[in-house]
Amino acid sequence: MSLVPEVAARDGSGSSAYGTRAHSPGMRGALAIAGVFLVTLVAAAADSYIGLGLGMITLVALTAGTIGAALVTRRSDLLSVLVAPPLVFVAVALLNIGLAPSASLNLPTLATLLVRGFPAMGLATGVALVITLGRLAARR
Repeated sequence: MSLVPEVAARDGSGSSAYGTRAHSPGMRGALAIAGVFLVTLVAAAADSYIGLGLGMITLVALTAGTIGAALVTRRSDLLSVLVAPPLVFVAVALLNIGLAPSASLNLPTLATLLVRGFPAMGLATGVALVITLGRLAARR
């Protein structure tokens, strides 16, 4: 005689009573954040080639990438997309400083990029917050 029943009780969603989750539709948060990083990195390269530092192209790319990530990420991973824009911007800024032949990686240079990039980080985070709240409210 087995202690585990042969057929697990199932509810309407297809998950069993023993805690297995039904497959959640959407992309994993880490993969979506990697996409935002790559889009922002390409835009930052274009921005650095055209002008000095990270500017409008990077802002648009970070915001657009965050919108896309917030729309395609599964609901359980939305928090990662919500906190990603500042982290992605800092990573892109560090790579930009490290790869620029005329820039040196020091505190004043990093501080300047972060202060100039604050609107991009704030706008992308705000958009992610609005989309996240909208998606969570629509689920209920």
